[in-house]
Order: sequence, then structure tokens, then C-alpha cells
Amino acid sequence: MITYLKIIISLLVFFTTAFQCISQKQHKVLILGIDGCRSDALELANTPTIDSLKSTGIFSYTSWHLGKTKSGPGWSSMLTGVWDSKHRVNDNQFTNNNFSIYPFFPKIYKKYNPSSQAYMVIGWKSLYENAKKNDWGNCVLGKNDNDCVQKTIQLLKNENVDIVMIHFDAVDFNGHTSGFELDNPKYIHAIEKVDSQIKSVLFALKSRANYKNEDWLILSSTDHGGKGLNHSGNSIQERRIWWLASGENLPVVEIQSEDPGSLFYPENKYNENLAEFSPSIVDLAATALHHLIPELTNEDFATMNFDGRSWLNFSVEHLSAQWGKPTVNEDKLAHEIKIESPYFKVKQKLNNYKK
Repeated sequence: MITYLKIIISLLVFFTTAFQCISQKQHKVLILGIDGCRSDALELANTPTIDSLKSTGIFSYTSWHLGKTKSGPGWSSMLTGVWDSKHRVNDNQFTNNNFSIYPFFPKIYKKYNPSSQAYMVIGWKSLYENAKKNDWGNCVLGKNDNDCVQKTIQLLKNENVDIVMIHFDAVDFNGHTSGFELDNPKYIHAIEKVDSQIKSVLFALKSRANYKNEDWLILSSTDHGGKGLNHSGNSIQERRIWWLASGENLPVVEIQSEDPGSLFYPENKYNENLAEFSPSIVDLAATALHHLIPELTNEDFATMNFDGRSWLNFSVEHLSAQWGKPTVNEDKLAHEIKIESPYFKVKQKLNNYKK
């Protein structure tokens, strides 16, 4: 009996210690921003690194852009958590911005954790200057994507980082110079090259001396798609983008939803209910903050007047009634559950699904 009790006590100590180790991990965020990357082009390209991130989190090829499909407004929406009418950015110079009221999210995190360190590594000078001017934190200007990757690898060796964002510009550049089109090999190759560069960044991340004691949430999306040599319009090719969140404790889910229209283009009527069905770029800031400050709720984000919401607690078991009663099919060969309603489709891995 004494031996049995010793075993029980030893197990309790072991699991308590293990739980404390998990709960005491330092929460950090890595953002991989790929400028001008069409959703269907990403799906077509050979991207094993991004595919591996999809396999450990929430992903959507139908993360509809509800604002102006231009870089300045797009990145502003992504990094502040609010749409155009609030951040007021309408061009690539960020003129007349409202960042004093709706700041980049690291400024909000700084209030909760004054010693936090946020880094942005970017080759686009306009966003670099505005992020630096508006309290992002440490902003590093790169000459090109390769230089940004090398600078990101170097700063990841620094233990004192909490938020790291790297911006990739080459995909957008190739779209403008040769076409944002699926049959353009230069455009597709640019996406594939970024995927290989992300592999190098992730290797540096996982090589950090204290990585085992850190809990990194990896977020990725784009500011717009494209059509022909341009963007800024209302076409599906420009508005249908993608969204990714990858981390230790996320469900493995892929979401497909219908076009909810636009908040910016009046000819494309906005459907608020449809917009609830998949993550959008304004959700990136909220999801990042929720990871960094786990006690935050979506009610807190509403109080802060965010348009975005966190997806960290997403589960298909708690679908809103307005989504419609879903049909659930179990595909044992694919090891996934397929859940469909008239408005959305979700694929979730079997080991993440609770009946």
C-alpha cells in the first residue's frame, strides 16, 4: 500500500510539474506578412513550409478582405485590428491615419507588459517609417526580402523578443511587373521562394536557446490579392485572401466560407452574418493579443472597439446558431471530420474533434 501511494504521489508531482512548465511558457508571436499574395495562387504554388504550418492550426483560403484592397489600408487593418473607417488610411503614404486612437497592436501590449520588445523587419520604406513613428517598437529596414530574412534570423538569436514581424515584398513586386495571375510562372515562383525563406526563419526560431520554454503563435496573411498588373479594386481576385494561425494548442481546422461583400466598395453589399464564418485580416491583431494576454476575451476586444476577434478558442462544437445546422461527415481514410452548412465548410482533423 505504501509503495502504491508513493507511485500515486510521484505521478501527481510529475503531472503538476509538467502542467506548471506548460503554463509558465513565455507567450510570443511571429507574423509572416506576404504582400500581394492571391489566395488561389498560394493554393496552386508548391509551398511545403506553409503547408506544414497549416497542419498545426487554423487556415482559410477564403479570408475575405472587407476593406480597400491597397497595401496601406490592408496592413493598417491587419496590424490595428480595425477596418478603414476607423484607422482612416486610404493610401500607401498612410496620410491622415488615426493610429493615435487605433494603434498598432504592440503598443496595446506594451501597456500590459512595459518591458515587452516588438520588432518589425521590412523592406517597404513607407510602412517602416509609419510603424517606427507610431510606436510599433524596434523597426529594421531591409534592402530586399533576402536581407529581411537574414536580419530576422539574427534578431531571433536575441532572447529579448516578444513580437516579431517580417514583411515579404517580392510577391507583390512580381505581380505588378509581370501579372497577379495563376498562369504567370514569375508570380508563382515568387510565392514558392518566399515559402523557402520562411523555412529558414522557422529554423532560426526553433533554434533559439530557450525555445522549449516558449509558446510561439505564428500568424500569416496578405494585404490584398491582385488582377492583371494591379489591385485596389473590388474583384474576387483582389478581395479573396487567406489567413493562418499555427501553434501548439490550436485545433487543426480549414475553413471555407462564402463572399460576405465589402465594407469599402458600396456596390458590393456587406453581409454581416457571412462575415462571421471565417477569419479576416483584422482578426490577426486580436488573435496575437489574445495569445500574449490569455485572460483577454472577445468582449474585451469589443470594449476596445476592435473590429477583429480572436480565433484561439474556435471550435466547431460551439458554432453560432446563425451558421445553420451543420451536416457532419466522418472521413476515416482522410482522418478528418467534414462539417457543412449552407454558408460554410469546415475540415477538422479527427484527433481535434469532440462529439
